[in-house]
Amino acid sequence: MNVLYILGNGFDKAQGMATSYPEFYKYLTENIKGGSPLLEKMKSAITENTILWSDMESGLGEFTSATNNAEEFDDFYFELSEHLQNYLQKENEKFSPTNDLKTKFQTDFTTVSKYLGALDKTRFDGFLGAVSTSSKDINVITLNYTNTLEKILGLNAGVTTKAFSSSTNLRNIIHVHGRLGESIIIGVDHPAQMKNEAFRNNEDIKDIMIKIESNESMKETRHMECERLIANANVIVLFGVSLGETDARWWKLIGQNLKRRRNLAIIQHLYNPGAINPTQRQKIRQLERKQQEYLLQRMEVKMEIGDVDIIDRLFFTVNEPVFQILP
Repeated sequence: MNVLYILGNGFDKAQGMATSYPEFYKYLTENIKGGSPLLEKMKSAITENTILWSDMESGLGEFTSATNNAEEFDDFYFELSEHLQNYLQKENEKFSPTNDLKTKFQTDFTTVSKYLGALDKTRFDGFLGAVSTSSKDINVITLNYTNTLEKILGLNAGVTTKAFSSSTNLRNIIHVHGRLGESIIIGVDHPAQMKNEAFRNNEDIKDIMIKIESNESMKETRHMECERLIANANVIVLFGVSLGETDARWWKLIGQNLKRRRNLAIIQHLYNPGAINPTQRQKIRQLERKQQEYLLQRMEVKMEIGDVDIIDRLFFTVNEPVFQILP
């Protein structure tokens, strides 16, 4: 069985790390003075429209309209990237996983159905009947720049494999947007997400702003490897991802595979502490129906006659302590 984890910023947040964009903006506005004119303009834009800038990549696509000077935007982009790297590196250095977390994490990581409800576990076991489970190969696509996962797993720099047992192995960890200390990718999914129409046809700007082109401009094959992992996965586990527009290619690709292959299931771990309290657990199904609809929309899956089994292959947990040691 091939298990693929896709980890977003919520994974770092679950470990208590201040790695969200709003937390970075706070650092940027309070500690970085005398930046370039575009950087100062960006800081003002964030203050004026915090909702737009809740996601820096979406906000950056809008912000391309702040100048028509490609060279000026190029300089600003790497200035911003350096500040983000410096900030995240400090947060990365603060994180030191406990032995208890490492032990619990390994169990959570290798037992993908651990937090499913009893009814869903039965349904999941039924799905596994059509999948070979004699061995379990685990891969990870992380949208994060930090090495939080590697620290928890006790992996040395450059190591992306680990044997958990004779039949359960970590095969690869791919930082599809790069990692701290190297070139990192901050951008959008496709040119239409850049407000500046002139930049949509500027190859130099597309090399830094369009994620897949940014990987290609660095001669990387990470995106190709991610496509292969999705195409071969039997279970895709989504944790800490917002299913945002700036990573739309991945959600769409997952949707294509979900519709084409009946040997693929998705587990999404949801975290919304205000959604359901312990005395209102009947609302879980209501929340799941809404999430099913949203997930299918983001994956661009249009339900047709005969596609009922797609819903049967979607699983959710709500506010479970996945990958966490609770206080």
